[in-house]
Amino acid sequence: PLIEALETMKWDKNLLSVAEQVIILLKSGETLDKSLEKLSFHPIITTYLYFAKEHANLEANLNKCLHIYEQRLNHLKKFTQVIRYPIILIIIFSMVFFFIQHKVLPNLLSLFQQNNQESHMINTTITFSSLIYYGFIMVILISLAIYFLWTHMKPKTPVELQIKLYKMLPIYRGYVKLNTSFLFSTHVETLLKTGLPIKDVLTILSKQTKLPLLSYYATQLINGLNQGFPISLIMEQLTFLSPQLTSIFQKNSNSESLEKDLATYSTFLIDELNDKIVNIITYIQPVFFILLGLIIILIYLSLMLPMYQFINTI
Repeated sequence: PLIEALETMKWDKNLLSVAEQVIILLKSGETLDKSLEKLSFHPIITTYLYFAKEHANLEANLNKCLHIYEQRLNHLKKFTQVIRYPIILIIIFSMVFFFIQHKVLPNLLSLFQQNNQESHMINTTITFSSLIYYGFIMVILISLAIYFLWTHMKPKTPVELQIKLYKMLPIYRGYVKLNTSFLFSTHVETLLKTGLPIKDVLTILSKQTKLPLLSYYATQLINGLNQGFPISLIMEQLTFLSPQLTSIFQKNSNSESLEKDLATYSTFLIDELNDKIVNIITYIQPVFFILLGLIIILIYLSLMLPMYQFINTI
């Protein structure tokens, strides 16, 4: 039983506090997903446990969310490893640039003026190098600000507006499509295992609040079915459900074969998602190094050219 399993987990000192809190919440009448949500567990875990509550298949859903969360931790670890060297370079380069900007270039400008040389180029150099460097830093800061602002605003933003925004982002919309298709296929497949008809499955999906886009799409499908349209025809109108998913619903007329095809397709999608995320992470470091290298070369050239001009006039 769940309570006894949690009591056993208390033997591990690292899990003692969490297990005790979960037991207290469960005994007070909370469901497992709500208990973990109150303890700030990741939405990946609480979402899977919500659907486990609906069809009483706790073990299978624990295994699924464990697998997906492990992949997330691996991606986070790789991302941390990739980004730490660029961050160190930014810090070092910032100190060097500050020294050049406030010590080297002003002294060079003073040297030009003392020898009655044209200082237009050195002034341009100071302005140009400042624009390049501070522009680069501003892009990073604005990107971080947009990310944190969107994280805060997303729960309050209507799903229709979210969909419009996703459509405007070329790379991110591909990820949203893969992720939404995966979540739809895996949750529909697990609910079909209980013997529920597809309309009841969609009703459960529409009532949950943890995945707003999935809830919105389930509501659209229910409304279309009530009007007499085939489910595959309705799915074609939903931007972030893949054509392959539509094809699966189109060719399967019984729940058993639909469940098997969805299980296979969700496995395929999680592998594809994993590959895409790993590829993006591996590109971060080279792209960053190339951009930083170009900035360093431009600043170096803008620094050396006035010096060569000065030497030629001696």
